[in-house]
Amino acid sequence: MNKRDLFFSLAILAASVAHAAPAETACTPQAIAALESQAAQGDSRAQYWLGTQLELGECGTKDPQRANSLLQQSAAKNFPPAVHVLGIMLRRDGKDAEALKYFERSAELGFQHGFADMGFTYGLRDSPVRDAILSYAWLTLAISRESKAPLQGYLETTRAKITRALSEAELVSAKSVAEKLSARFSSIPAWVDNQ
Repeated sequence: MNKRDLFFSLAILAASVAHAAPAETACTPQAIAALESQAAQGDSRAQYWLGTQLELGECGTKDPQRANSLLQQSAAKNFPPAVHVLGIMLRRDGKDAEALKYFERSAELGFQHGFADMGFTYGLRDSPVRDAILSYAWLTLAISRESKAPLQGYLETTRAKITRALSEAELVSAKSVAEKLSARFSSIPAWVDNQ
């Protein structure tokens, strides 16, 4: 398994567990039927949850096409976790430029992981979109918006690695970009799952 696949698997699992879980997540026939019914009725949370289950093969066989369809439906309703997971899937498939669009959209919806993944994606060494200045700036914004100390520490460690690759002039530029991003997103509240 390459780094992108491993990162994707861990990220989607964390996102599906941490966000938007319906009340019943067991893989019982009744729970699956209830989730299917809610998704069919247009419930964006159910579409997201069922889509991630189908993408990972939880509760049955993997079905990437149906998973993508459900996640697209949920994202069309601006459900931030779905928008974000679609970005993760694109990054996993090596489509970093497209992934950035989804991460930025999820950030615009206040989804914390979107800010972090903008920084992580710009910081990928093997990526055609690699840009250490933008990576630093987005990670700085993600750090300022993160409320959990362990995650904030991880983001700071990642930003420190990026900082070492910047010249003094680039660091000044990166800080300026971070200030502009901070101003741009200052009025956007953090998304909270009000299930």
